[in-house]
Amino acid sequence: MKHLLTTTIATLILAGCAFCKALAPERHLNKNIDFPSKSSFGKEKTKNKEKLEVKIRFAAYNVLFGLWGKPESIGDMFKQYDLDVVCFNEVPDGDWTASVGRVLGMDYVHVGKVSSANHRDKYKSILCRFPLYDKDEQVVNANGWKPASLVSAKSNIRGVPLMIHSTHIPGRPEEEGSAAAFIAEKLISSSPSENLFVLGDFNNHFDRGALKSFNKVGLKPIWKELSIDTAKASTHKHIESGNESGVIDHIFFSTKTLKVNVTGGGIINNAFNNPETELKMNRYEKEWVKYGKPLSDHRPIWAEFIFSTDNGKK
Repeated sequence: MKHLLTTTIATLILAGCAFCKALAPERHLNKNIDFPSKSSFGKEKTKNKEKLEVKIRFAAYNVLFGLWGKPESIGDMFKQYDLDVVCFNEVPDGDWTASVGRVLGMDYVHVGKVSSANHRDKYKSILCRFPLYDKDEQVVNANGWKPASLVSAKSNIRGVPLMIHSTHIPGRPEEEGSAAAFIAEKLISSSPSENLFVLGDFNNHFDRGALKSFNKVGLKPIWKELSIDTAKASTHKHIESGNESGVIDHIFFSTKTLKVNVTGGGIINNAFNNPETELKMNRYEKEWVKYGKPLSDHRPIWAEFIFSTDNGKK
């Protein structure tokens, strides 16, 4: 019995030693595991960012509350531009914007709830090829007709984070008390967004009156980047008189870290229905026919942006 007990104790001691040896190298391996540091993740992110070159196309269009053009016709007109974002003004409520999106293969929509001057079907909307989030609408009660508003949403398009605003505001000869100044001073100047876009019908020329406030907060119009002389162009024909208003629809942008070039765009001057198109309307039918059956009294505008980090910000 004594011999058996001695043998058992010896066996246990040997097993314990073997177990300790087995643990020793494992502890050594664990001690020397080299997990990636935060700085190495940052370098990889910077490395990827340096290779970034992304094309994004935007458009803006005041559609005259859908009176002169069906959403499907407007979608067909836009097809050739391969757009990523469209900001509509004076747009009908409901699924009107989504109907344009179905033609263009753009599934993400944000329609505001504030109709310009409380008129029927004068909402603002955003149509996007990529998901929209943090959707919002800011009411603007400034000099001129009211209410106006700024419909907003964020998106991330091919790795580029965007803050998108669609608006329709009254034009004013002076900055003070204007809707443009309110937007610039209260909303844009304090925005933390890296890449910010404001599109719509501003009822002002970009370099005059109230829109001077946009320049003060770093918002650039596409026209200078495209070397387009806006004094010789127009985005709106007054329905009753037939007079041209000049360029009052704009795409403004600002970026903080990325380099951006405006590589294409302008005014779409051929936005018309087919000549045989017949529409029922309770007003402006005579003018519609007279002007050649346009899709709206406004002309759509568009722009192509190339975002990159190859050589730093422009």
